[in-house]
Amino acid sequence: MTAHPKVPLSLLVGLSTTLREPVLHAMVDATTVAVVVDQDELPGRGVLSWRVLDTSGPIDAGEFTVNDDCGACELIESLLPLLETLVARRHWDHVVLAAPPAMEARPLAAALVTTLPEVAVDTVTCVVDAVLLVEQLSGDELLDERGLALGPPDRRNVAELTARQIEYADVCVLANAHRSNAPERLHNLLVHLNPRTTVVAADPGGVPTGAVARTGLFDYHAAEAWAGELASSDRVQPSGDGVTTVLWRSTRPMHPARLNDALEDIVDGVVRSRGVVWLANRPTQRVRWESAGYSASLGTLGEWSDTEHLAECTVVATGMGLDPARLQAILDACLLTESELAAMNWQDLEDPFAGVL
Repeated sequence: MTAHPKVPLSLLVGLSTTLREPVLHAMVDATTVAVVVDQDELPGRGVLSWRVLDTSGPIDAGEFTVNDDCGACELIESLLPLLETLVARRHWDHVVLAAPPAMEARPLAAALVTTLPEVAVDTVTCVVDAVLLVEQLSGDELLDERGLALGPPDRRNVAELTARQIEYADVCVLANAHRSNAPERLHNLLVHLNPRTTVVAADPGGVPTGAVARTGLFDYHAAEAWAGELASSDRVQPSGDGVTTVLWRSTRPMHPARLNDALEDIVDGVVRSRGVVWLANRPTQRVRWESAGYSASLGTLGEWSDTEHLAECTVVATGMGLDPARLQAILDACLLTESELAAMNWQDLEDPFAGVL
């Protein structure tokens, strides 16, 4: 039996369904079938609506029920059989999946790569609004406050979602660029957040001016490496046009209380930061550092002994109008001093992160 070639799939994400619509149309040609998932009915009825279409028009429609558990998990679990059925028909040579606005590309792509061998993820495209991009990346508004959460447990904020969508994208479509005073600066910001991405402008009607599907750009391992626990330091972009990325490192541990007290100062002027830190009172534990807008979070990543690295702190931070010397000084002040290193019983330190780590 001759094996069928894998069907390429292009994944479309982005907060604004209005701005995504002309991009979706540009992705769908005579050989393409599209699955579009909408979350308008999620807050009121607890369902995600989906529709299937091609150039001839609507083909099918339905709903996924979202309970009080992980909405993203339930979406993935419900989508995979639908995609599998469409691919099995062999009517189309290309699939487009338009995710709901609050969905990140990373878990979807991972599920497709690991559980749907008939499909090859080809391109991840993210649509961003040039008018609102800086605001979306800089605030602390929760998705739930905008009626966009994927279920009750979803406590992500808009900045976190926006950053993660950009960081995983092969192509970023900069919509509404004609309404921005500094489109080149926004282009530069997108490349700082994701050096892998290709930035494509959209015309005043929202139609992309470059390729947004079937580009062959998706590389699962490269995408995971960049969007993982720490952005690759060798791909940090040089400062320019008001956008700065700072790489901060230290082989000394951080004083947990001083770090906790400095959180607001660290994220001031930073739109996105990621890294791994070493807390003095947790000497064996690797701790994930992440911030988006005015929100910062820490999480556990396992033990230092499980890696090839000695314990250290590494943070990559990007901002607009960011003062690198100020940020580095704030982070340096969180480290144990030489006298503390020599005399202090580290594990007796107050632990302000006991509730989250």
